[in-house]
Amino acid sequence: MLDMRSEGCLAAPTFQAFYRMVLDTYMRPIARLVFPEITGHDAQTFGFSINYQPSTDTSIRPHSDASAVTLHININRPGEEFTGSTVDFFDTETREVTVLTFEPGAAMIHRGNVPHMAQPIETGDRTNLVLWLYGEGTRL
Repeated sequence: MLDMRSEGCLAAPTFQAFYRMVLDTYMRPIARLVFPEITGHDAQTFGFSINYQPSTDTSIRPHSDASAVTLHININRPGEEFTGSTVDFFDTETREVTVLTFEPGAAMIHRGNVPHMAQPIETGDRTNLVLWLYGEGTRL
């Protein structure tokens, strides 16, 4: 957990400054540009990391996030290879599925209410930094 309100959070002052800088300098302005309707519903934040390995939880079933906007950043380094672990996004109107390969260093931003899932990882491991923006007490 990255958020100071979470038990066991990464409380290192320099990391917390970096976390706030990413949210305030990059995520919030990009989210407001791409999803202008979230402005005013993005005052709260939450962050965590997740690691996918074949020997542990290998996938995440379909879900939506408790956020107005979610940013995923694959923090693997170049050369930290893995297979599988694509991310599927579901269009609830057309029922189409968009499958994304999430390479090291790649980032994706989406509305939190978009259903998505991670397919099983087959080899290697993948680590994501996940950041949420949401409104006071609720998502938009």
